[in-house]
Amino acid sequence: MIIEKAYAKINLALEVMDIKDGYHLVNNLMIPIDLYDEISFEKSNNIELVNNEFLDNIILKAANMFIDKYKINSGVKMVLKKNIPSAAGLAGGSSDAAATLRGLNRLFGNIATKEELLEMGAMLGSDVPFFIDMKLALCVGRGEIVLPYDISYEPFNILLIKPETGLSTKEVYKAYKYNGDDKKEKIDNIINALKYCDIFSLKQNIFNDLTRVALSLNNQLENIYNDLKTKTDIYLSGSGPTMFIINPTDTIKNYCKKAYPTCFVKECKVL
Repeated sequence: MIIEKAYAKINLALEVMDIKDGYHLVNNLMIPIDLYDEISFEKSNNIELVNNEFLDNIILKAANMFIDKYKINSGVKMVLKKNIPSAAGLAGGSSDAAATLRGLNRLFGNIATKEELLEMGAMLGSDVPFFIDMKLALCVGRGEIVLPYDISYEPFNILLIKPETGLSTKEVYKAYKYNGDDKKEKIDNIINALKYCDIFSLKQNIFNDLTRVALSLNNQLENIYNDLKTKTDIYLSGSGPTMFIINPTDTIKNYCKKAYPTCFVKECKVL
């Protein structure tokens, strides 16, 4: 049996630009966090996923793609232990897909190159290639081109807060309008802040172009965000609705748990 961990991510920068070939171009700076799903793999007669909540699951798509591509004369039984909230802006589904490709590659003797895994990942979804390596990276194009940063940085804590109600990534992007601002300097500032362990500068430069649109589409998200914004720095991950706070104080952690008992509230660490 093979077991793979599928780590979630947060966005330290999400610059969303004009549409090309039906997709928004992005400069998406992502970093993995230590919240993860687990998927186990063992050979079987059929391709099956245990604990499958969705009929059109990306894990099954990834498994079928891999087995078809390499003409493998076997099926696989996969068991999913889900810890990352769905439709949260944490890319749990994309990470699951990448973990499936990695897990099957190990199960069947490492027959795929890294480049082939990246290519298959891009066919499954824009965020999937990032999770093949799971390292701090700027993802460009529609997000499928991964440019990793080979720098050392001190891990820091984050507090995740996800409202009960979700958001459609498609609807958030559809409502977004690009204003033409260039944010390359802010992305460079974030990288330097990580490199020099400057948390103050990091907080000053993190941005997400989808924040305003996401808030306008979800009243619960907007109310929680505005409340917490009066108490600390808070940021949106991806297209939402999960928010995060960097190095939260005990006071903030206790407040979030008491004020929002129905939300997903969890402290994690960046990897």
